[in-house]
Amino acid sequence: MTLSKREDFRNKGVLKLSNVIDMEKIVEVQSHLWQEVKHKFSIDIDEPSTWFANPSNPIGDSRAKRLNGMGSIMRELKASGKLDEIESAIQSSLDQVFGTHTWRPLDLWYSLLSFPGSESVWNVPHKSWHSDEPCVVGDAEPWSLFVFVFLDDVSADMGATTVISGSHRRAERLAKIFGTSGNEALINAFESVNSGLFDNPKDVTLLPMDQVLDSLIQEDPWFQELVQEGSADQRIQRFIEEGSSLHGIEQKAVTLTGVAGDIIVFDPRCLHTFSANVSGLPRQVLRLDFRRQI
Repeated sequence: MTLSKREDFRNKGVLKLSNVIDMEKIVEVQSHLWQEVKHKFSIDIDEPSTWFANPSNPIGDSRAKRLNGMGSIMRELKASGKLDEIESAIQSSLDQVFGTHTWRPLDLWYSLLSFPGSESVWNVPHKSWHSDEPCVVGDAEPWSLFVFVFLDDVSADMGATTVISGSHRRAERLAKIFGTSGNEALINAFESVNSGLFDNPKDVTLLPMDQVLDSLIQEDPWFQELVQEGSADQRIQRFIEEGSSLHGIEQKAVTLTGVAGDIIVFDPRCLHTFSANVSGLPRQVLRLDFRRQI
């Protein structure tokens, strides 16, 4: 079973693990977060009239709004020890899938709390697609893993992050064709997750993040369509239900949804973006990053 999960993640770049976090810990962290949000931003989760009382925060576009200034709350929450048991449960789950201490957590947690935007119909997003890590020629593993932790049930219409499964493998292939060396500055920018992996960074051949999408668009009509507007019905069928395949690599748009206590692991080299929150509810998700061990 574990081997199949590892293989599934290698192929898709996305892996959901259910019921990882005890609900008692979820409720404790969720309660603490909302107390701090109310104290700092005067926002009450049970009072939608308070969500946008401040016109300058939350910020965002028509798709969804994010609170600017959650970093200090997350740092204090980490320092309090309230995240320790959650972190331990995530580590145990990753160890079962990838091998003991193959991945280790970084110190920084992120809040991905988002509020509804002004759009009324959920659609597969057509803009802001990006990857967060370059693809290195000869290295099938990412430097880091993103782990999403669900504090509440999250459906697609709540602004779920949307990932193109398999796109990291497409990028790996393109790196062999278009990759360049002499990217020391880019490699050094990721020192927190790649230190010690390379003897000579200047000799490493890689495809930078900002070249992945354009390269895929030039190669594949499916990605050309992905970045163009279209009706919700058509785009959901085309990108989520049907997907596509090229060079033996299957790809689909996958919404990162789950129930409270679930986690989702995804490869930051995968193309991803945020979608519209049309649910009328806040999306309550945290993120913890893990780095590969040498």
